[in-house]
Amino acid sequence: MPTLPAGELRRVVVGVPARDEAADILQCLAALDDAAGRTAGPVTIVVSANNCSDATAATARSYVARWSKIIVDEVALPPEQSHAGGARRYVMDRAADLAGAGGVVMTTDADSRVDIDWIASNLGEIAGGADAVAGIITFDAAARATLPALLHRAAEWHLASLHARLEHLIDPRPHDPWPRHIWAWGASLALTVDAYRAVGGVPSVALAEDRALADAVERAGLRLRRSHAPLVFTSSRRIGRAPGGFADLLASHAGTTAPCDAALEPTRVLVRRLLLRARTRRERGRDFSEAWAQAEALSPQLARRRLCPADLTEEVRRAEQLISLLERRAARRADSPGVVLAA
Repeated sequence: MPTLPAGELRRVVVGVPARDEAADILQCLAALDDAAGRTAGPVTIVVSANNCSDATAATARSYVARWSKIIVDEVALPPEQSHAGGARRYVMDRAADLAGAGGVVMTTDADSRVDIDWIASNLGEIAGGADAVAGIITFDAAARATLPALLHRAAEWHLASLHARLEHLIDPRPHDPWPRHIWAWGASLALTVDAYRAVGGVPSVALAEDRALADAVERAGLRLRRSHAPLVFTSSRRIGRAPGGFADLLASHAGTTAPCDAALEPTRVLVRRLLLRARTRRERGRDFSEAWAQAEALSPQLARRRLCPADLTEEVRRAEQLISLLERRAARRADSPGVVLAA
């Protein structure tokens, strides 16, 4: 079990946005409470029952916690904030207020179940120097059985792992060692309160607020750890409660024409981005974050382009070839990935 070093106990507050989640909120709270029992410090869980038409709040209040304190807020978000991003921002702001300076704010989804070591794993990464932690999500066997056939998306997930490997080989960062990943899901995020305040909280966006928050952490020069240790089992439903959530993504993946996840881009563009980023990091030192943001914004060669499923076979082939070249060169103690990529 992950453990937090002595003297590093922090107040933890977990924010759970919940809209019409009466059917799932109890299993969410039970998993979080069990995880709280594996940590030594105080844990509070805040459920934001926002814009509900069911008994989410009453059901959440009925749960008898053993290891944590549970607070349930009933909230009516205005129409312009009644979406995935607005709900996440509200509950994480509330959690950060409760955790206070020196505390840690975490978030997951009401239709998800955190692994029993989820809280401890996040705290372990933060104790190791991370300012923020993006964990991973998966499906248990029962949820996986209800998913539509997503065989055409297997290559997409494989490419994501290859791109994570390329990033480690070309622009490694001590605070985010291998194994790592490229994702940032709202169902598994953790930040120190200081980091959360430094970036202004969850960005005010309707969609992909989780990725926007992770991007803000990195733009601020803070240490984001994309770790495989914090694990969350999420729902396989494809009709979501808040527009723009994970259910909408799953629904889009059921088809063969929807573009790939926005975290992916053409491998050649990624490599170009990583080489320039690594060089900027070496040359600019403490001024890296500002310099890199400017370089990325101004370079047309780094413009983002979404991949489609039809692109994946070639992209996987190219990424695997580059990784093989880089790893062979690394085995011969070479230190210039640019030479390999130009070969």
